[in-house]
Amino acid sequence: MFLVKKAAVGTGYITLMSGINLGISFVFYITIARILTPDEIGSISLLLLLIAAFSTLTSLALNSAATKYISEYSGMRRFEKASAAFREGVKLLSAVALPSFVFMIIISPHLATLMAGVDAPLISMALAAGLILNYTTILGGAFYGLFLYSSVAIQNIIFAAFGRFSAVALANLGLRVYGVALGILIGALACLIYSILAFRGRLQRTRDLFPARSLLSYSTPLYVANIIVLAQGWLDLAVLYSITADLPTVGIYYLVVSSTAVLTLLPSSLSQVLFPTISYKIGESGPESAREIFENSVHLSLLVIMPISFALAAMAPTALTIAYGAKYSAGSTALAVAALGAIPLAIYTILVYTLQAAGSTRPVALAGVLAVSAELVTLLWAVPILSGVGAALARFVMASAGLALCYMAIRSKLKYGLRGDWRLLTYACLSAIPIFVIERTINLDVLTKGLMELIIFVFLTVLLLKILKPFNDTEKHIIEHLLPKNLKRIALLILR
Repeated sequence: MFLVKKAAVGTGYITLMSGINLGISFVFYITIARILTPDEIGSISLLLLLIAAFSTLTSLALNSAATKYISEYSGMRRFEKASAAFREGVKLLSAVALPSFVFMIIISPHLATLMAGVDAPLISMALAAGLILNYTTILGGAFYGLFLYSSVAIQNIIFAAFGRFSAVALANLGLRVYGVALGILIGALACLIYSILAFRGRLQRTRDLFPARSLLSYSTPLYVANIIVLAQGWLDLAVLYSITADLPTVGIYYLVVSSTAVLTLLPSSLSQVLFPTISYKIGESGPESAREIFENSVHLSLLVIMPISFALAAMAPTALTIAYGAKYSAGSTALAVAALGAIPLAIYTILVYTLQAAGSTRPVALAGVLAVSAELVTLLWAVPILSGVGAALARFVMASAGLALCYMAIRSKLKYGLRGDWRLLTYACLSAIPIFVIERTINLDVLTKGLMELIIFVFLTVLLLKILKPFNDTEKHIIEHLLPKNLKRIALLILR
């Protein structure tokens, strides 16, 4: 019960963090889409791709190793070992990231020739942000390992708030894409300063040594998996750009994909909390003891994400027009496909983090290879025909392939099998069907139609929750801990 409560509270913090970050990002994209042109949005997406690539390739997945060993050794009450593991992780990170940064700065003029709308100064700012984020990420891994979820939340909110708001301000002042790049760098610096101050004194000082080989043995398969995740997150955009060479198309697609991030809010938060929680539980009493936590996380995630995904797919044209303007409504079919693809992606994410916590990192890497291979084949076939819709379809295929292989590994490790739930599918479909009908039969201005669809969706989901009662007692208990006090009464009225 202690771990269930800890996981619930942690999920609350991470969900709050993700919700605030998504809100900030949503406001950012709505605002920046009205300041910059679609081709400039395309340039920003290429810069963000560069930041993600540098950070992933030079971090060696040492943040995951920090979470794993700090939480596991804390469960064993061996705090000196936890501290030694973190210190060794920082040393390894610096040995790789710093020389890589210098090398990339030197060759930045050559990189600029490969990326339309991006020059060497922009690349340098992006690389600096990536380097700083490496250190904030490993500190974040330590926060997770120490169950300091509030520190993780503040850390990420600072980066999002400082980065996005300063980016909008600077872009609006006339710096445009340069302002966005500088804003992201400012956010990364603010995040690092907070992270260092918040971490001081959290781990006791020790002269114990931790073998680098142990860290790398654990993190190397995850490093491969993280490279694969990088490909999963950005391969569609890169291939779309390389095939179409059309920055406006890339910009519209990037906003479409960014819009679906809200769908994975709860599953992503649960996944991040599951990692240290299950690691602790396994260290305490073995792998099978973590099965109930995992089962409830999967079921709860599906209950949240399925109806929202179905509803967003149904109202895609209206949602895009309201959010970004009529010029972005061309991406509505891609948004519908991406919204449905968020369902297997969410469960795939939970499976990946659970396998990492259980120490089964090789299946994670294998699943990633299969997923990226399936995505690449789909991209090469579908993008020349369907453009952005083909890229969104490739994301769906990628998530489904990765989910299938990870599921086989989970069945072996935790003795877990997915079970069908007619109430879940009924709940999701019935909440979205009226929106689909309204979207295609009623002609109203987009704001009126969007408000009508939102009201109907909220009413139906509440009504169906009361009728079908799809939550079990443990899931109700988790939800009670997730919500602030003033919302608990409302939630209990709905769930009981």
